[in-house]
Amino acid sequence: MPDLDFRRANALLNQHLSQLAGENISFRIHYWGFMPLHFNNSVHRHSFFEICYVLEGSGEYTDNEIDYPLEDGTLFCSRPGIWHQIRSEQGLKLFFVAFEIDESQTSEAYSRSFRSLIQRGKIIAEPKDAAISAPIWQTIFGLMEGKQPASKDMVQHLALSLFLSFLHGFSSSPDSSADSLNEDTEGHRLLKRSKLYINDNLSSPLRIEQVAQELNISSRHLSRLFHDQLGQTFVHYVQEQRVQRAKQWLLNSDIAIKDIAKRAGFDSVHYFTRVFTKMLGVAPAKFRKSQFSDGRQNKPQA
Repeated sequence: MPDLDFRRANALLNQHLSQLAGENISFRIHYWGFMPLHFNNSVHRHSFFEICYVLEGSGEYTDNEIDYPLEDGTLFCSRPGIWHQIRSEQGLKLFFVAFEIDESQTSEAYSRSFRSLIQRGKIIAEPKDAAISAPIWQTIFGLMEGKQPASKDMVQHLALSLFLSFLHGFSSSPDSSADSLNEDTEGHRLLKRSKLYINDNLSSPLRIEQVAQELNISSRHLSRLFHDQLGQTFVHYVQEQRVQRAKQWLLNSDIAIKDIAKRAGFDSVHYFTRVFTKMLGVAPAKFRKSQFSDGRQNKPQA
């Protein structure tokens, strides 16, 4: 990264990215930086977090009188209120960013997670966690140093991902209190796919063999998924969805009932009427009429 490029990247980030907000979290950013050669600084402390990443070089980091080695790929955290110092004889190629949480705009779960970093957080992130943050950081600076203007929205989303990766990397129990991703079961994924397929093809004949083939599983397996996870048969679920679709057309359109039956995938208007009445306790025509009497207004045909 040539001098002019990194100076431009530093300037743009500090000018345009001093505030960062997600759905449940907000950060105030005090400064961004990249230094091609960072040697020694004095022992000092901050009232905010400062995260650093060693792109190249070696040295030492002292946190609360404890020394930690620095080398290529080290991601380390200076916590609020802690005396610390960076030392290097050859110089470090270093990324750094300083920030604090805006707790008034942040959920209690995220606030609690970042507060816990001050008391129980790691000083040095594991290499596998540093390997998550590093490419995001380099991508941000790569965008900012380029001659083509970078999209502010894209850079903000990358920066938010970077800051959340810090929480993951330095937490002693990552993602325990903030929103986390839990692995779904194969059965749940298959059932979700089958429901999407059914919803998109309600107007067509739907047989369990057809849907099972689409998922590359046996009909017996799919039948068991519906029974175990939904407590109903495949046929009953399909009928239920068809009735719900028909119900919306009855409520929100003036489409003829025989056409609604066809659109919803029923073989005949008589079969549609029987199933609809059984499920909702009222015939389609009477259901539509009752909605008129309750003040339903006509809407354009679907």
